[in-house]
Amino acid sequence: MKNIWLPVFVALSLLHIVGVISNTEILCTISKPVLMPILALWLMKETRGIKSPLRTAWLMGLFFSTLGDILLMFGGGSFFLLGLSAFLLAHLSYIGGISKGLKDRRGFLLKKPLWILPFLLFPVVLLYWLWDGIPGGMRIPVAVYALVIAIMAQSVANLKGYISDKIFWTMMAGATLFVLSDSLIAVNKFGHAFDGGRVAVIGTYMLGQWLLVLGVSRMLKETGS
Repeated sequence: MKNIWLPVFVALSLLHIVGVISNTEILCTISKPVLMPILALWLMKETRGIKSPLRTAWLMGLFFSTLGDILLMFGGGSFFLLGLSAFLLAHLSYIGGISKGLKDRRGFLLKKPLWILPFLLFPVVLLYWLWDGIPGGMRIPVAVYALVIAIMAQSVANLKGYISDKIFWTMMAGATLFVLSDSLIAVNKFGHAFDGGRVAVIGTYMLGQWLLVLGVSRMLKETGS
């Protein structure tokens, strides 16, 4: 039976982008909370019958992403921090799932440790640039989040050589877009807002999550782990 959830996800993503561009909040309110659950349904159907810690971790990550999406729809610093916490748990789920997927094998970054530097330098540079605009009470949570999302991208990079190049680059593109989306949120929120910021944030987020889920589904079919 054909997996119908991808076209549903695409349609809802386009609906959400239309809502953002037209500033039609009802469209955004209806579409955003169901985007990640639809991706979860797609992943569940694509990987039916495969029991794996990676699969479980990704479904948990999509659950926490959904929670984060909902919390960030509310205004105020408290909801922002709660949403940040939910996405932090999502990234920790992804990191844990990938670590389990490696099955204690030495990943790419252990063999080529110099490649760790870009993943460490990016959040440092971003935080240095935005630091003065981040309220005092948010600085530590934002710094911790920046470090964790960099580690998430780093964990994906660690898969190079363990999975096929096609799957690896699919997941790496997804992780990069996810990092970019969160970076654009920080840029927009902490003093450097730009035209089209909301569209850029949500577009990179949806595409990033989709590419990660696509890569994970193919990785599960390829390796069974």
